[in-house]
Amino acid sequence: MQYILVVKALDIYQTVISHYPHWSKIELIAVVIVMIISFIILERFYKKDKINKIQMFFCILFTIYLLHVYGSTVFSRLPSKRICKLEVFWSWKEILNSMNTTYPKYELFLENILNVIMLLPLGIFLPLVYGKKINWKVGLLIGFCISFSIELMQLVLCRGMFDVDDIIHNSLGFLIGIVITNKVLLMNKIN
Repeated sequence: MQYILVVKALDIYQTVISHYPHWSKIELIAVVIVMIISFIILERFYKKDKINKIQMFFCILFTIYLLHVYGSTVFSRLPSKRICKLEVFWSWKEILNSMNTTYPKYELFLENILNVIMLLPLGIFLPLVYGKKINWKVGLLIGFCISFSIELMQLVLCRGMFDVDDIIHNSLGFLIGIVITNKVLLMNKIN
């Protein structure tokens, strides 16, 4: 059993590594410009005592990770055809239908799990950026908006497939991150 878990963990690691695309010079320059602007804004907020050092640190992490997500899901992909998948839970239907076949769709299952994991760190960082708990409904809305913007850019720029399932999985991951951090913040207040 432990061997299977290790092999599956390595499969997930390999999937992450193989999906990590290289960025072009233009994309790297754009990221550097966004980061410089972010640092200037954060420094001004810090000097005006609107944020503390911890909030500033997590805001930087949030920004870096968000840029990485946009870069790896949209901007580092080559343009192709405009593809749209609007059926809700189509991927889970395919996974379940393939379970009784010779070739179950493990790759699709891994992709779904990775889509949940992708925005989870952003959900963890957001309450730390604000320095307080975030209502789960607000967290779900923010996660939905980030995920929808990724999918919309993929559709408009023809760099990936607009997929309703991806929006659901990404939003769920963001929400899980919010809930985890909210629980930790609540526990710290109790102690």
